[in-house]
Amino acid sequence: MIGRMIALKRLRAGDPDARRRAVLAGGALITLAFTVLGALTHWLIALALLGGLVVAPFVLRSIDLAFLAVAVVITLLPFAAIPLGIGFNPTFLDLALLAIYTIWIFRLATREETTLRSPPLGVVVGLFIGLMLVAFLAGLAHGTPTKNEIRVFGELLLGAGLYVIIANLVTDRAALTRIVVALVGLGTASAALGLGLYLLPDALEMEILSLLSIVDYPSGPDVIRYINDDPSRLQRAIGTSIDPNSFGGLLAVIAAFLAPQIVADRPIVPRRMAALMLALMTLGVLATVSRGSLIGLTAGLCVVGLARDRRLLGAVLFGGALLVALAGVLPWTEEYVMNFTDGLMLQDRSTQMRLGEYKDAILLIERYPLFGVGFGGVRDIDLYRGVSSLYLIIAETMGLTGLAAFVLVLVAAAVRLLFAWRTVRVVGAGGDGPLEADGGLRAVALGGLAALTTVGVTGLLDHYIFTYPHAFALLWLILGVSMGVARLLEEG
Repeated sequence: MIGRMIALKRLRAGDPDARRRAVLAGGALITLAFTVLGALTHWLIALALLGGLVVAPFVLRSIDLAFLAVAVVITLLPFAAIPLGIGFNPTFLDLALLAIYTIWIFRLATREETTLRSPPLGVVVGLFIGLMLVAFLAGLAHGTPTKNEIRVFGELLLGAGLYVIIANLVTDRAALTRIVVALVGLGTASAALGLGLYLLPDALEMEILSLLSIVDYPSGPDVIRYINDDPSRLQRAIGTSIDPNSFGGLLAVIAAFLAPQIVADRPIVPRRMAALMLALMTLGVLATVSRGSLIGLTAGLCVVGLARDRRLLGAVLFGGALLVALAGVLPWTEEYVMNFTDGLMLQDRSTQMRLGEYKDAILLIERYPLFGVGFGGVRDIDLYRGVSSLYLIIAETMGLTGLAAFVLVLVAAAVRLLFAWRTVRVVGAGGDGPLEADGGLRAVALGGLAALTTVGVTGLLDHYIFTYPHAFALLWLILGVSMGVARLLEEG
């Protein structure tokens, strides 16, 4: 004990020998720790964590870098995890969310962040988050959730909390520009990666995607997806999102958020660049063969066309007509259109399975209407929690109370964005109408409205927005940016 105190005193006094021994001891401990980790998992994971340890001091000093880390994980590595074998595997999303929350709390505690402003709709969002907690606690009556279910619930909760952090980050046009450019740029990168993998020979695509198994991704032939999981039918692009529907939804939401930049008088993203980005993400949505994502994106683009430029509506109609016209010429488009029409006519297997899920979901909701069955399993052996609908899965999990709160959040946000967009001041006149006096903020507000429309429409046919934590986090990230912009517009 006395020897340790003497060593600490020498170290504090700047003794070179003491410092050298401390550095060597620290290096030896770190080397030992990462050697053990590499032996238990994979040497690449140990190397990546070592790199993360080196980068961490820089990330933990910058809220912008922490936001970028969250956006990178959401768009490029949404299912990556560290396979530690401890009952559940900590995900990259866990680490990214932990970083941004740590920085934000530290900035508030040290008064580096001088004010914590409640964003618009803070009460409504707080109500929904509170109901999430109530539903989780009420669900304990149906059984103890697994470690993985607890982790997923924690990620959903932290994802919803992003709303407050992101809305507070939108303090001026410069901060908004950094956030928007990072988000749409990463969305474009995700689309380009997905399309690149999609165009590769199946064997090579499988080999590349299987490399991600070191971060807990699946591997083998099943990583390549087809319509109805039938290899004789059309392949579906998945990027690094495992599921083609969630990949399509990710691209559709970000594409709708970006779309107004093409028709804005003073865009944050240059028009030509925005057009190229939108084209890549739209192609990515088409390659996923996700009907819900395509319908959702179409609805979002229609909102932009109706509100800002009717020519965008013409482009959407032309694209749809071209796809139908090519159906009789190109085999790919023929099967694509057939798959779409079969779904509309309720004739394909996946649509019929959805109808069965809807009936079972309604039975569950009737039995547990107030707060649902929570985020774990269901006690009743004749029921299960799972349905391909955002609204029904929320009602199953949180009851009709939680569903009403969620719909209230979406509707209130849409009304707030529409009000902010319509009441903004204008100056002068351009060739196509009034010039915006907000430096491009109005286009972002309209993009937020289009993205929420995409979420609302896509949610009719898919569940992943609520069941996949990265998709849920993206929703609240978009909401946070949108409400931050609405506040800037209202403050003038």
